[in-house]
Amino acid sequence: MIRSLRLFCDLVQTQSFTETARRNYLTQSAVSHHLKSLEEKFGHRLLERGRRRVRPTRAGALVLEASQEILRRYAQLESALKHPTTDVSGRLRVGSIYTVGLYALPQHAAAFLKRYPKVDLQLAYFKDEDIYEAVLADRLEIGIVDYPKPHPRLTITLFRKEPVVLIVAPTHPWAAKKSIRLAQLHGQPFIVPQAEFPVDEILSKTSIRVKVAHAFDNIEITKRAVEVGLGLALVPSNTVVEEVRTGRLKALELAEGPFERPIGILTRTRAELSVPAQKFIELLTGPAARARHA
Repeated sequence: MIRSLRLFCDLVQTQSFTETARRNYLTQSAVSHHLKSLEEKFGHRLLERGRRRVRPTRAGALVLEASQEILRRYAQLESALKHPTTDVSGRLRVGSIYTVGLYALPQHAAAFLKRYPKVDLQLAYFKDEDIYEAVLADRLEIGIVDYPKPHPRLTITLFRKEPVVLIVAPTHPWAAKKSIRLAQLHGQPFIVPQAEFPVDEILSKTSIRVKVAHAFDNIEITKRAVEVGLGLALVPSNTVVEEVRTGRLKALELAEGPFERPIGILTRTRAELSVPAQKFIELLTGPAARARHA
């Protein structure tokens, strides 16, 4: 039964009998047999088959959610039987948005692995909408996003708040200033990271509108564009520390601020977190983490 449930979850994720068979070193007919056995067991058709993909029926969606929880608990049972309860080990899948993953997580991940070397930490970077989907589908145990949005099946834990600054080129007329008023941003050309865009959050309740000169799906390209004078950008201050230190960018505070970007940790509400996941969240939110943020 456990194998059949795992194959069913893979089928929903890959939407392909061929890929599911390849992943599990089976023939397509063997995968079909497992699916048929589940459908006979539950008395419902679980998948709708199209030309190029499959998707769960209403009954299949219920079986999928239950299967994910069963497989997680089964993995925890196996781990508990193999290792002492005090031994923190096993796989931990974490997904983060790019700016947090690149600038905030490395020091925490290093501290975590130093403390728990038996954990197989799998850290990957995604767009925020992909992280929500992956956590809900149990492909990630922990997701890290900015401006976290409430969801009935997700628990949000605050990780940190990052100060937001306006960055300009050293040759810009504002480069000698320490701060700028929001009203002065009206009509200015902006470079925006498409996936993580603090401008929307800061200006949404005002009448101030900026001109989007360029939109890049990469914080590094965004910074380079500002450096050469193509526009301005609002970014978390920790993403431009090196550029400000070397004089390649100037960072200005917003006079009406401070403005901060909240970073949230996503977990599934009904899921029992693995021990590595619990320890990782403790490390991100505990006193030692606050000291590292300072």
